Amino acid sequence: MGAQLFFKLSPSERDVKMSRIKRRIDAAKYLIAVAVAVVIFLFGYMASSQINSEKFRQLEEMTQDIRTDALSNEILFQLVQSSACETLNTTEYNLELYQIGKRLTYMESLYGFTHPEVIRLKEYYSLLEIRHWLLSREINEKCGKRTRLVLYFYTNAGCNDCEDQGVVLTNIHNDYPVMNVYSFEYYLNNSAVEYLKKIYNITPNRLPTIVVDGKVYYGFQSKEELLKILNLSG
Repeated sequence: MGAQLFFKLSPSERDVKMSRIKRRIDAAKYLIAVAVAVVIFLFGYMASSQINSEKFRQLEEMTQDIRTDALSNEILFQLVQSSACETLNTTEYNLELYQIGKRLTYMESLYGFTHPEVIRLKEYYSLLEIRHWLLSREINEKCGKRTRLVLYFYTNAGCNDCEDQGVVLTNIHNDYPVMNVYSFEYYLNNSAVEYLKKIYNITPNRLPTIVVDGKVYYGFQSKEELLKILNLSG
């Protein structure tokens, strides 16, 4: 019946009718498209919120774990410091510090170098490193140990060779456990690190920088060069 009435209309009336129908169809398509977009947005938002919530939970757990490990490290420092040279064993203490460093590296990979909590933990870790370095120097002097101590200054901001230098140092440490590496992010707001930078004249335009036995080496050092500096056989 509707079709018969439609064909009884004049051509101009049919055009008007078709135009109205087309507008209604276009409007319906638009509404459907908007509805689909809203559904997709809400789904993405909920998924993103869930992921962010999970990442925040993991960050809190890792932060607490690192702080617990750091406290254990501080207590271990006191125990090692009070031990006589004959009974002194720093293996556990070295391992504690190394494990904290690994966890911080993992946190950086998850949350980025500029995350406030990551920065705070790196500052605290730097203090633990300096304490470990001072203790290791004392042990070398008083107990006749020959542990090689390396201060490594780097930055994650615009230093092309810093990452490669870190890999080289890690490889040497894995091959020669008698070497300890203490890594310091140049731009950390830490007065103790600032003091070390002042002592050894560490500047951002000469990173990476390595200090061994008070001698400063600017720029990237290959594995072969470092083995010679550290007097280690290749």
